[in-house]
Amino acid sequence: MFRNYFKIGLRNFVKNKTYSLINLGGLVLGLTSCLLIGLYIFQEINYDRFHPDYENTYRVVMDMYGNQELKTKSAVIFPAVGPTLEKEFPEVKSYTRILPFGNGVFSRLVDNGPLVRYNENDAVYADKTFFETFGVKLIQGDPGLVLSEKNQVVISESTAQKYFGSQQAVGEILTRRGQQQLVVSGVMEDIPSNSHMSFNIVISLASLNNFETLTDNWGWYDFYTFVHLDENASRANFDEKLATFLDVKKAERYQSNNSREVLWSQPVKDIHLYSSNLSWDMGQNGGSYQVYFLGAVALIILIIAWINFINLSTARAVKRAREVGIRKVVGAQKRQLLFQFLTEAFLYNVLGVFISIFLVLVLLNPLNGLFDLNLKIDYLLQPSILLSLLGLIALGAVVSGLYPAFVLSSFDPLQVLKGKFYGRRKSFGFRQVLVVFQFAVSIVLILGTFIVMKQLRYMQNYDLGLNIDQTLVLRAPTSGANEDLSTRLGIFQNTLEEIPSVKSMTISSSVPGIENFGISGFRSRHFPDEDRDCYVISADEHFLPEFEIELLAGRNFSRDRSTDTASVIMNKVALTHLGFASPEEAIGEKLNPGTRRETTIVGVVDNYHQASIKEDLDPVLFFHDPERGRYYSLKIQTQDMSQSIAAVEAQWDKVYPDNPFDYFFMDENFALQYKADQRFNLIFIGFASLAIFVACIGLFGLISYTVEQNRKEIGIRKVLGASASQIIGYLAADYAKLIVVSMILAFPLAYYLMNQWLQDFAYRTTIGAGMFILGALLIIFIALLTVSGKSYQAAMANPIKALRDE
Repeated sequence: MFRNYFKIGLRNFVKNKTYSLINLGGLVLGLTSCLLIGLYIFQEINYDRFHPDYENTYRVVMDMYGNQELKTKSAVIFPAVGPTLEKEFPEVKSYTRILPFGNGVFSRLVDNGPLVRYNENDAVYADKTFFETFGVKLIQGDPGLVLSEKNQVVISESTAQKYFGSQQAVGEILTRRGQQQLVVSGVMEDIPSNSHMSFNIVISLASLNNFETLTDNWGWYDFYTFVHLDENASRANFDEKLATFLDVKKAERYQSNNSREVLWSQPVKDIHLYSSNLSWDMGQNGGSYQVYFLGAVALIILIIAWINFINLSTARAVKRAREVGIRKVVGAQKRQLLFQFLTEAFLYNVLGVFISIFLVLVLLNPLNGLFDLNLKIDYLLQPSILLSLLGLIALGAVVSGLYPAFVLSSFDPLQVLKGKFYGRRKSFGFRQVLVVFQFAVSIVLILGTFIVMKQLRYMQNYDLGLNIDQTLVLRAPTSGANEDLSTRLGIFQNTLEEIPSVKSMTISSSVPGIENFGISGFRSRHFPDEDRDCYVISADEHFLPEFEIELLAGRNFSRDRSTDTASVIMNKVALTHLGFASPEEAIGEKLNPGTRRETTIVGVVDNYHQASIKEDLDPVLFFHDPERGRYYSLKIQTQDMSQSIAAVEAQWDKVYPDNPFDYFFMDENFALQYKADQRFNLIFIGFASLAIFVACIGLFGLISYTVEQNRKEIGIRKVLGASASQIIGYLAADYAKLIVVSMILAFPLAYYLMNQWLQDFAYRTTIGAGMFILGALLIIFIALLTVSGKSYQAAMANPIKALRDE
């Protein structure tokens, strides 16, 4: 019996090639989109799940309060927390700390060869338990021993290739910053891309000076701390104990400065998606909203594809009415007819899934390159993906085939065989409801696309409050003794004067576009008993004029003033943060008055954005301390940038032969902060456009149904003198009403969703009426274009064929 169902289904597929291919094409587009987005979501939700026992591994993070107000949510905490938790909390089986300050110049002196040297920005210190806690595989070395002693280092496979080529790396020496010699104790595989950690060099934490004192250090919060809990431990109970843990350890400090810090646990598997509100995190995390949005888009595209199948199948009902009538007359039961049409829907969905898998295989690499993704074919072989595919086939067959099967199997055979199948047109039937749904969703996606593009453009064009154009940034040399580097710095500055295109140079500990980890607490006369956290930047006197940061009151630093080593310049946010009413009032005031850290406010500058405008402005204090500079920023004025870079590099190699010439352009580096948003923008626009196109296929299905159902009426109208334009208008009128209903439903929903999405940005664009007008015009144009094509075909058809008695 089922074999017969399949044969009839295949016969109908071949007999009606146009409708069949359109029907199948809509399903394939929907399923392919759903699969691609599904692979992306699968990758995102599986971050850090390769670690052993990841379900019981947590990162301990911290909420920081001042004056009973939440100030910062910090991903880094104090080094004493880990060992103390292991000692005092029975449920803590082990801990691991990671300190992201192992970077700088690493070098290897090749026998009778050149000095191999690189600036490494992805180096960390870590506890000896690192490789036992995390699933980073060692190619060489014992996981329990490679970080157990001082001056040991584990490097990634790609880093080993970079420094040692095909030679054995274990047992060799790497020199950090020209002074610290590290023994390579192990080689690890490159950390997988689906990890929130992305470093290539791991130095034993025991290599730190005063390592032994870390167990009692409750003030230096720069450590990522992970704990491995007993499998029977309750996370809720653990968090409850963590919440008051520091109250005892730091009671005296909390009382003296009216502050408090609260620890809580974060599952390691949640770090990638749910860390957008944490400061000083490891990498760019917090993309859960993208997963939700794209997941919704995937579901919408799939639903629209199934709706198309329903509309196109019912549009063909007229063609198959006599077939159903004859089969009923010869004894076919309604149940048998239902199975027949459900079998055909099953065939379409199975074929659609297989074609979609093929398209995914073809498109995966180009899409990875276009959107900077790392989706893998292997994901398709995951049990969860395979089960999802089987579920899609079954669900698709039922959802897309049930209604057409019910409609086709319900025809009255006597009426059909008499040619009286055609009834009155319903003004608002089930198929019309489906079209309203499709186009309401399409309008929401169009408006969503507009707002995503507008917000990204708004961020990229926002006035940052400083000039970062034509700025070449060099990473300051770190290989060598401090006194020697200071002497060579003066020489380097003098040599730059020989290059006409280099107009100025400034030295600073941080530059715009680079997250500033320097933060400290300060007191003013307005807050004598409370440390108010401010970000700190060490800079020379050229920093403000080079970046064109406006000075609101006071003066800039001066190299001729010896007292400027104890002077400070603040931005407007810091001004308010420390209690001053105006820039003029702050000049001459003291910070940390009466202490050995006392400094004098000599200037107030306007606010500027250190990081992307997705975040609020931070209070920033500038200190005149160029010796602590990590970046040399050069203003270049030339059309031939490559020649200027070559000239700067030549001078660099003369002065710093032991340090690599490592540079970037500030504006390009700043723009990288929006890379994830740009990728989301491209992905969202692409799939939203696809959803709208699939919706148009559905509209084509409904207009096809209408034309088939009203062939004789159209023929009569033509015979009575109706023009082609009148017939097109007659057929399009009903769909214009559907579009209006769609807009009435979609506009409030789109406004709500867009407004919710914009709440994640500290600085955001506006949702104007023009966006809705443009969206309405666009959807009307798309819909009428779709409807007019089929309507024109019907209007130009020979009416005699429609009126001929079959």
